[in-house]
Amino acid sequence: MIKKIKNIFFFISLCLFAFLITHYYFSEENIKKTNKNRSLYNYKLNFNGLSLPILENDTNNIIKYKDDLEIYQKRKKKYKFWDLINK
Repeated sequence: MIKKIKNIFFFISLCLFAFLITHYYFSEENIKKTNKNRSLYNYKLNFNGLSLPILENDTNNIIKYKDDLEIYQKRKKKYKFWDLINK
């Protein structure tokens, strides 16, 4: 008997909790606060973006190309795989 009453109490508590959460989440007051907060964030983002300084591009001719292919080919060990198979 006590177990059934306890289960009914938990079920009613869960349903009440879910109802109150959805009621608050979909309320007009919460929707207005959310939209106001989003628009304020967007305004701050645009305002801070306009105050950023524009830096000068100093990356011209910064890449140096090296021809390491000849050095690599000189160091490359020549394998004699076919010679080992033929033996």
